[in-house]
Amino acid sequence: MKLKLLALLCAAALLSQPALAADDGIDTSVTTLKNQQTFVVQRDGSYVQDFEELVQINEQRAVEHQAQRRFHFNRTLEDVEVIEAYTEKPDGRRIPVLPEQIKLQNEPAYNGAAMFQDMQVKSVIYADVAVGDKLYSKTRKTRRSAYFPGQFSDITYPLFRRTEQLTLIYDMPAGMTLKADDPGFKASAPQQHDGRTVYRWDYVQAPTPRIEAGSIAYADYGRHLIVSTFNSYGEIGLAYDRTAAPAAAVTARIAAKAREVVKGLSDPRAQAMAIDNWVRKNVRYVAVYIGNGGLEPHSAESILDNRYGDCKDHVVLMEAMLRAVGIDSTPALINLGWSFKLAPVAQLGQFNHVITYIPKLDLYLDSTAESIAAGYLPGDDLDKQVILTRSGQMGHTPVTQLIKIKNHYTVKIAADGSATFNFTRDQLGAWEEAVRNEHRNWGKADQVRFVEELLKSATIKGRGEVVLGDLSDAASGKGYRFSLKGSGDNWVYLPGPVGVPAYSSLYVGLAQQVLGLTNEATRTQPYLCPENDYEEDASYEFPANATLLAVPPDVHLASPYFQYSAEFRQVDGKLLIKRALKSGKDGTRVCTPEDYLAMQADIKKMVRDLRSQFILQVPEAASPAVGAN
Repeated sequence: MKLKLLALLCAAALLSQPALAADDGIDTSVTTLKNQQTFVVQRDGSYVQDFEELVQINEQRAVEHQAQRRFHFNRTLEDVEVIEAYTEKPDGRRIPVLPEQIKLQNEPAYNGAAMFQDMQVKSVIYADVAVGDKLYSKTRKTRRSAYFPGQFSDITYPLFRRTEQLTLIYDMPAGMTLKADDPGFKASAPQQHDGRTVYRWDYVQAPTPRIEAGSIAYADYGRHLIVSTFNSYGEIGLAYDRTAAPAAAVTARIAAKAREVVKGLSDPRAQAMAIDNWVRKNVRYVAVYIGNGGLEPHSAESILDNRYGDCKDHVVLMEAMLRAVGIDSTPALINLGWSFKLAPVAQLGQFNHVITYIPKLDLYLDSTAESIAAGYLPGDDLDKQVILTRSGQMGHTPVTQLIKIKNHYTVKIAADGSATFNFTRDQLGAWEEAVRNEHRNWGKADQVRFVEELLKSATIKGRGEVVLGDLSDAASGKGYRFSLKGSGDNWVYLPGPVGVPAYSSLYVGLAQQVLGLTNEATRTQPYLCPENDYEEDASYEFPANATLLAVPPDVHLASPYFQYSAEFRQVDGKLLIKRALKSGKDGTRVCTPEDYLAMQADIKKMVRDLRSQFILQVPEAASPAVGAN
């Protein structure tokens, strides 16, 4: 899988998602017979790439996807020429792709984000494609100027399909040394010719296991080829800064706006938070990738005027406004996603986002994170090595931040098995503003339907309402509380002895977090550690003639990964349940297969508790005596 630069920063960040499990390690519907890419690089970093690809269709499900081949390029900086393309039938006949079957279109926006860009797609549409056919293409991409003058880099990942040949060839000017990180690839001895050096790598066939649920990015542990002329990550940061720094100039209008935003605030941290909040709420995220806009931000004043921009634009406006009130900051190049490890070879393609770092306050801010309160970071910004571009030094974002959930749940069960309920949830920390922002967009019908669907998922026929908390901006940072209340007709099937699940939460709680740990029986890949801080208390009130025959035992666990407790108390005809869960791994968000193995005993104990029941006895109503009047 070739990692395209995409216009590089910000847009790729929108695509980043945790890895999902797949049934098969490889896609058997198609086979790559040949994938050969040859780069002829010039000393200024420009290059010509010849790309030959031949695939065979093995199954019908591959026809639709493979019958149209797409080549992405930046029309301002690059050209793509389709030299030859054809369908080869099993009997040897070749059906050429005609000029009218080569279409040019603009690349679509990513994940619904507003986007203006020079990225285009040249699509090759094959005719008469069927199972058993081979599809061939040869293209030439001409890159007229480098993202950074005098530098070249490239990343290749193997396709998750049968691959007979995957070859990368780099023809470099002598003295323009190519450094490589190449697990899963075999390097040939460099060849010299006419003042140039030719490097070659071939993919080595090996089993490709499926990606496990919750795994971190394949890039961190899988096979790949990274080549680069950069000597260090610091060099990348300084190169970025040379293009970005001029855009952060402080003008009179920026200074005036900054002073207005921090009016009445003297503490530098409070000032920084206020500026971050203002930029988040007043500058829309719009990706503008015209020319080299994938790496070069627009001027801070133009962003102030237009009130839109991408992550680079947000950062230069932040930098200018902070500087206007005496606070120095630096852009921080980061991987927004689930990759936590930088390759030993410095390459820009590992970074897809940029945020703000304030050295004096040791504070990272991401003003593109619209639903995260100032002072917090999106989860996929945490525990990341970053390049501080102003100095060229490396930094590291916080490993953890405050995310605390408190659930309060009361259920009053009637003699006929119906019940009324009240559930209250307190959000503290990073998730507070995200939930508040979601609730701002809720209609009344959405709220009623939400409670009905929630009960239905527990096989309860019921109804209810949502009681929203304080949605004002002034409440931000003070926690957010909302409630659900209503009733259910068939909460418990009475009379008689009946087992009732000993739930301590109506809505997403610690039970979902623990049960999510059982998605994989075993693990062979590093994965995202479970990080939770939940407190839950529940109260079950019963009919006057009810008897509790049994309640679950208390549970207390303490290990390097979990602190868990569950307590059950009978008080004044009620059953009170208290549970708490804290989880995580000190110093890192990444867990190993060995960690997963060490967790299993605790996970089993927690799951057993969360599936436990209390036994409720309600006698049958007495039948009238025979002959009674």
